[in-house]
Formats: sequence, C-alpha cells, structure tokens
Amino acid sequence: MKFTTAPDAGFEIPLDQRPADGTKAFSLREIWAGVYRSRVWIGIIMAACIGVAIAYSLLATKLYKSEVSIEVRQEAEKVLGTEADREGASSKNDTERFLQTQLEIIRSRGVAATVAESLGLYRGDAFLEAMKIEPAEKGTPNQSLQQIHREQVEQALIAHVDVEYTGNTRIAELTFVSPDPRLSARVANAYADAFIRNNLSRKADSSTYALDFLRNQLGEAQQRLERAERQALGYARRLRLVDPSNAAGSVAGTPQSLLSAQLIQLNQAYSGALSDRIGAEQKWQRTQAMPDLKIPEVLQNPAVQSLLQQRAQSAATYRQQLSTRQADYPTVLEASAQSREYDRQIATIARNIRDTVKSQYDIALSREQTLARQIEQLKSTTLDEQSQGIQLSILRREADTSRQQYDSLLRRFNSLNAEAGVQTNNLSIVDQAQISEGPSWPKLPLILALAIFIGMLLSFVCVVLREQLFDAVRIPDDVTDRLRLALLGSVPDTDDIGGEMADPKSSVSEAFNSVRTALALSEGGMPKTVLFTSSQAGEGKSSSCHALALSLARLGKTVLIIDADLRRPNAHRLFDVKNQNGLSGVLAGLLPAHEAVQSPQGNGVFLLPAGDIPPNPSELVNSPQFMKMVTELTGRYDVVLIDSAPVLGIADAVILSSEVEATVFVIEAGRNSIRGATNALARLRRGGGNLAGALLTKYNPGRLGYGYGNDYAYEYRYES
Repeated sequence: MKFTTAPDAGFEIPLDQRPADGTKAFSLREIWAGVYRSRVWIGIIMAACIGVAIAYSLLATKLYKSEVSIEVRQEAEKVLGTEADREGASSKNDTERFLQTQLEIIRSRGVAATVAESLGLYRGDAFLEAMKIEPAEKGTPNQSLQQIHREQVEQALIAHVDVEYTGNTRIAELTFVSPDPRLSARVANAYADAFIRNNLSRKADSSTYALDFLRNQLGEAQQRLERAERQALGYARRLRLVDPSNAAGSVAGTPQSLLSAQLIQLNQAYSGALSDRIGAEQKWQRTQAMPDLKIPEVLQNPAVQSLLQQRAQSAATYRQQLSTRQADYPTVLEASAQSREYDRQIATIARNIRDTVKSQYDIALSREQTLARQIEQLKSTTLDEQSQGIQLSILRREADTSRQQYDSLLRRFNSLNAEAGVQTNNLSIVDQAQISEGPSWPKLPLILALAIFIGMLLSFVCVVLREQLFDAVRIPDDVTDRLRLALLGSVPDTDDIGGEMADPKSSVSEAFNSVRTALALSEGGMPKTVLFTSSQAGEGKSSSCHALALSLARLGKTVLIIDADLRRPNAHRLFDVKNQNGLSGVLAGLLPAHEAVQSPQGNGVFLLPAGDIPPNPSELVNSPQFMKMVTELTGRYDVVLIDSAPVLGIADAVILSSEVEATVFVIEAGRNSIRGATNALARLRRGGGNLAGALLTKYNPGRLGYGYGNDYAYEYRYES
C-alpha cells in the first residue's frame, strides 16, 4: 500500500522556538525551488535573448578589420651622437607612460586629419556612405556644411580605429574596422604612415622651435653682455681706475690698480728699509760700545793695519833706544813722539769708521721713516679706491656671467643647428595591413555567449523579483516558521478530491485522517464546532470541509456541514444538490433548521446549504439566531463543520471564528503571499478567533520546485 502524509501534522514546533521575523531561511534548496518555479519565465527570457542574438548576427552589418604592426622605440637611432639631449628624461624613466602617450597620439584628431587628407576622404560622401553614416545635409549658424562634413569624417576615423600593445613588447597593433575590407586595409596603412609622418613633423617642429628660441636668447644674451661691459668700462673711466692686470696678462696675484701696485712696491721697499735699519742700528750699537782696536772694521782697515805695524816697529825702536839712552835723549824722544803719532792716526781712523757706521744707521732710519709716511698716505687713498673697486667688481662679474651665458647658448645653438638637418625616427612599420578575408563582426559564438550571460543575469533578476514580490506560502515549514501557526496537515494536489476520498488508502484520505487526528489530539479533544476559512476564495476550504466530514463519518460520527458562505456558496456542488431552502431561509425564519438539513449521500454526513443569497450576509451571520441555531444543531450531531467566507475583505469569518471552538485556516500552497496570510490571521486573532491550526492544500512539491521524496512527504507501500 502507499501512505502519504506530513510527518509534523498535529505536532507543531513551540512558537517561542520559531523565528519571529517571517523571513525565509537561505539554502540551496530554496534557490533551486525558486528557479524551478520561474522556469517558464527563465525559458522565455533565455529564448528571447538567444533569438535576439541570432537575429542580430544575421541582420547586423558585417565589419572587416585590418591590422598594422608598428614598432615603437623609446629612443631614436643616434646619428651625430648628440640627439639624446632631445629625449625627455621623464619618458626614459617611465616607459609605460611614454607608450600610452604614443597610443593617444595615434587616436588624436591631428593624425585623423592627416589620414583623411592623404586618402582624399574629405572629397564627397563616399567614405561616410561606406561607413554607413548619414552625411549632414545642411550647416549650422556656427559651422558651415564643409566643416560639419570634415568633423563627421574625422569622428568616423577616430571611432573605428583602435591601437594597443601586445604583451610586454613594443609592437603596437593598429586596427581599423569598416564594412569594406579594402577600405579597412587602406585606412590602416594610411594611419601608420600618418603616425610616422606626424612623429617626424613634431620632431622637426620641435627643432625649429628650439633654434628660434635659442636665436632669440642669443640676441638677448649678447645685448646683456655688451651693456654690462660698457657699464664696467664707463665706470672705470669716470673714476680713472686703471687695472694693471690687463697689461700683465691677468696673472694670479697681480694687483688690480696702480695704487695697489704702488702700495705693494712701497710695502716691499719698507720691509727692506726696516731690515736695513735694524741691521745698521745693531751694528752702530755694537761699534759704539767696543774699543777702537776691537772694532772689526778698524782691524780690517789696511791703513790701520799698516799704522799698527809701523807703531810696533816704532815701539821696538823706542825700547831699544831707551835701553841705551836716557828718556830725554833726542832719538828716544823722537821714537816716543812717532809712536804717539801712530796712535793718533789710528784713533782718527777708528773715529772715522765709527762716524761711518753712525751715518749708515741714520740713513737707514731716515729711509724707513720716509717709506712709512708714504705708506700711510697711500693707505687712505687705497681704501677709497677699494670702495670704488667693489662696484667695479660687481659690474665685471655681471659682464662675466653674461659672457658665460652667451657662450653656453652659442654652443647649444651650434649643436642644434648641426642636428637640424638630421631626421631621426623611433617608429617603423613591421607588417602592412592586408585585406581581410572574413568579417571580424558579428561573431556568432561571442554574441551567443553574451546573450546567454545576459539571459542568465535577467533570469536571476526575474527569480529574485518574483520571490520577493510573490513570497507565497509553499511548504509546511512556511506555515510553522513564517506564519507561526500549527500545521494540521498538508493535502496533496488532486483534480478529483471526491474520488480520492472514496479510497480510504489514498494519499488525500490519509492526509485528512492526519487532520482529523490532529484535531482530536488538541487540548479538550475533538471540537464540536469547527470553522473553515481562508485568506481568499478558491483555496480549497469547501473541499477540505467536505473531506474532513467524510473522514469523521468513517469513524461512525454524525457530521453536519453548514455552508455559511452566503456570498459564493459552494458546498451544495460537492454534494450535487440544489441550493434551496438553506441557511439564509432558516435565519430569516422561513423554515426550521431541521427541515433545511439534507442527507444526500446517506453516509453520516449532513448538509445545511447556504440557500438563496441574501442582501445582508454579515447581519445574518452576526445575528443571535445563527448561534442559537448552531447550539441547537450541535446537540443533534457529533461534529458541526462550518464552511465560511474568506477573511480578507469580509467580516463573516472573523465574526464566526470567535463563536466556534476551533478554526481551521486553509492555505493553498504556492498561491497566498506571506503578507496576505499574516494579515488574515491577524484579523482572526484580533476578533478573538480560536485558531486550531492551518491546513496546506493543493500541495505539490514537484510543481513548487522541491521535488518528490523529500522531507515533506514519504512513501509507505508493499513491494511486489
């Protein structure tokens, strides 16, 4: 046999252990279920995206791409060896920035204009028509038609040209795309040629600009030099400052003026005079203190030496004469007088020598004093001249600085003038563009891949929006976890609930047996009066009420079904009887209740149909006669089941829910939103309704994306 039921029927999770925010737990199962529920929309979106991609691939204009390989060197070849001065230091230190700059130059308007001129694209509209661009028909107040046409051509060239570097090489791949393969090849090759010509032209313009700039700077430097030299010379002439260094050949240490030269000479002479005076003074002091015959100059004098010799001979004669004669003897006296004469002469010569030494000292002293006075006089004059020389030095330094600048500019000008005739190039074409054999666009595999990606993205958005906007009660866990309501059971989806209930072993019969058991196990036992309601019509409350009555009747109980939905009655259709003489007539006092009750099937299930639809259903349901009738019928039948109207928008169910012992809230799986069900339950609770739990109807896990055989259903059957 096969037994299908909900394992948690009648055994709900305690409310204090359930989430209170009503949010859905995130899991892969929920994601897959959401995708499965939106499978039709996903299929439509994917089919639409793929269809659009295929249609675009068939209808789009075919584009052909031609490619030119250009080598871009950071430094050009050196011819003179001095061209390196023109290379920017920043470009050498930042190769990547240099290469990106070259790419931007290729995309510039100037290169595009050169290409258009070289290919004659400005003449006529042939190029624009080939590029599928509508030519302008008239100009504007600010631009003529010719200017607009030129801009259209240049913008078309810039929009369809592309250039990039391949890997870590310095090979730039320049491509041009157009609907004409021959035009693509022509424009790509013209772009490469224009880029190289533009590069050479920019270098030539740079050299010309540099030469013109240096020429102007040279003229200004020459004028500054001449002006500075004239100012220095005029200042020296006005003050009569003579520079002897010019005549001396600018030798280091040469004095810078005549006064300076004279002062130097006087200082040198004064030093000599001072030395001479000191020597003469020391000599005089030594001579003055010594006896005559101790003076070296006297002893070295030839006359003194002769006189000393003669005096010695005279002294010897005197001693000889004195030994034989008396002192007064004439020869003795003559010898004595001769000796004295010799002494006198020696003394005279010595005195003369002392006078000579003294005279030399006086002369040296006088010369020293004279030179000192002259030096003092020149000092004041030289100080005045030095203050004037400072200004002259400033003027001369300005002249020297101007001369150095002029020489430097002249050397630079001569170097650039020599390089101006040499054109170096750091660009070269590696491969010319060839005519493409096949279109580069559209690429069907790429477009399909992009369409599939976009389709998946839109499908994801669709699933998210559907799950957020249509967040319905789909599985038993939604009832317990998100609505915080006890689950009485879940009824499988079926097209013939009557036929299913006729088989006691069917899944539907077992499901309602579980509902019956859950109600019987509730506090207080099986309630005598049970109300069936739902959020909106069509959720299966009438069918559920009928099926539960059949399930109770199998236990031998007498069950009465009251169709209290006085707006859209449906219970009579399930019993296949006419809706006459029913509840509305009983409440209106037209007939007693026992006369309106029918037993169409004779199986212990009785029906009180709704009867004619009254103009005031809420007043009838809320009248004292209704509850009096229910109390009366409760004494006659074991269980009274009331089929009420939906909760939202109608007050009937709210009124009846507070009067019965138990209320069963019927929810169709996958139809009611969480918000709608929550609002309906809130109305019942505010009205004082006695909620026994919820019944999940039309439950099909496979249709809702959860699959069969999961934790919401299980099979129990005989194996063959």
